[in-house]
Amino acid sequence: MNVIGIGTEIVECVRIAKMIERHGELFLERVYTTAEVEYCSGRGASIQHYAARWAAKEAIVKAISGRPHGVRWNQIEIPAEGADGPKVRLYGRAASWAAQCGVDEVRISLGSCRTHATAFAIALPPRSPS
Repeated sequence: MNVIGIGTEIVECVRIAKMIERHGELFLERVYTTAEVEYCSGRGASIQHYAARWAAKEAIVKAISGRPHGVRWNQIEIPAEGADGPKVRLYGRAASWAAQCGVDEVRISLGSCRTHATAFAIALPPRSPS
């Protein structure tokens, strides 16, 4: 398997809690999609879920090669986890940027506890025909 890049991030949950407390809806709208806000707000330990998604977005940016001008955090989405784990959806300029970098897919792993959230991302090119 060829890999374009990897990224990892760890964040203190209290940092995200303070950002939400300080900036409220403005912070949530700039960083998270509507679906992410609905998912995180509806969960127990919602701050851990917000923090894990923040860490994932940071890790994804590192894996692809750094966030260029014009890519907004809410163009990177970590939807509710399905049976096969967390997924990544890219929209708008984030999707265009990833394609320009040769990225076809980003795989992630998330983890959190009461105090910290962490994420790991791998950016992958299109699969070559076998």
